[in-house]
Amino acid sequence: MTYNPVSKTWTVTTTLTAGKSFKFRANDGWDINLGGNMQNLTYGGDNISVTTSGSYLVTLDLSNPTAYKASIVLQ
Repeated sequence: MTYNPVSKTWTVTTTLTAGKSFKFRANDGWDINLGGNMQNLTYGGDNISVTTSGSYLVTLDLSNPTAYKASIVLQ
């Protein structure tokens, strides 16, 4: 993911597969990982399910430490 200092978000365009799931993790490790509700990600939260295969713009917003959130938008 690439950090944008103006929007204070991390983004990546990637291919996601229906029936699979993912989480956000730091530094290629699992000691810091975020999942669960996309509007209120939590440490160690559940995997995030993908319902439709395709290319997605994934955005991770960590600017508010009390409400981490993310979005996935089909391109």
